[in-house]
Amino acid sequence: MSERASITIDPAFSLEIPPHWTAEPDEEEGVRIYATTGAGLLHLAAFEQPPGEMPDPGEELYEFLEDQGIELEEDEIEDLLLGESGEMALCEYISAEEGDEEGEAETYWMVGVAVAPGNLVFCNYSCPAAEAEAEREAVREILTSLRLHEPD
Repeated sequence: MSERASITIDPAFSLEIPPHWTAEPDEEEGVRIYATTGAGLLHLAAFEQPPGEMPDPGEELYEFLEDQGIELEEDEIEDLLLGESGEMALCEYISAEEGDEEGEAETYWMVGVAVAPGNLVFCNYSCPAAEAEAEREAVREILTSLRLHEPD
């Protein structure tokens, strides 16, 4: 088995990426992660919360999805534990461009909100729907390796 690279985004979070994946900062103080020969892009961005505050990740995710016009049922969101003090609410769905008749412009999305005391990380991965299975498990492994750090 190949070594995974550990990536730390100070001071908000750290995670592990598989071989042949790249992580780079973006202009919005987040990080973009992608397979060097892959079809999708994973983006993570941290948002500091008031000291000690830990919002409900499911509520934050539902609110974001509602703002985007996406309606999911409660059972379509998965709760994950991230280490000793973090939690994540995660969902997956496929969206289609308006006017798309044959499903050619369908996009696969994996969207999550991770929280720990004083910290919230928004995560989203997208790729063409036809390519979703190629990277789905790798992206889930990256997200479950996420560790949030409490701000100083």
